[in-house]
Amino acid sequence: MQIGKMKVLSKGEIKDLERRIEKNYGSKVNLRDFLVLVNKKNKIWLVNKEVLNLDLSKLRINALGLGFGKLKRNEKIHLTIEGSQIVGKNATKNLVILDEKNAIKFMQGASVKPKEKINCEYHNFVIVKSGKDILGSSLLLEDGLKNLIPKSRRLPF
Repeated sequence: MQIGKMKVLSKGEIKDLERRIEKNYGSKVNLRDFLVLVNKKNKIWLVNKEVLNLDLSKLRINALGLGFGKLKRNEKIHLTIEGSQIVGKNATKNLVILDEKNAIKFMQGASVKPKEKINCEYHNFVIVKSGKDILGSSLLLEDGLKNLIPKSRRLPF
């Protein structure tokens, strides 16, 4: 099934996505309550199922709902800030903790060194936390976090 240029994932594909999230982040999430859409660039969107009751045939839709993440090769998934907040509540793997000073630098777009790494794998996407706040997702390299926050979402200096 299609909505605009986006493909609606089947129950099996949603289950595979949940498995991929659990494998990468150690977090069980239930996405079956949502309509899960994927566009041609492998970006994942979550939408309320009630959208199926609407007549969208006259609209050209490229994106719809909450941006959740992007599917990458090798079973990886790069979560958006909102996706990180959903998954990060229960995450037990690929979790990085920053102190307050580095958290501010991170939100401004700088690459920083983590204070603590929990079950992390280098060259993989990690969820970034500071205290109780989940700041987003980033790429963990040997020399620190590579900042992947879009410029439009960064804090000003």
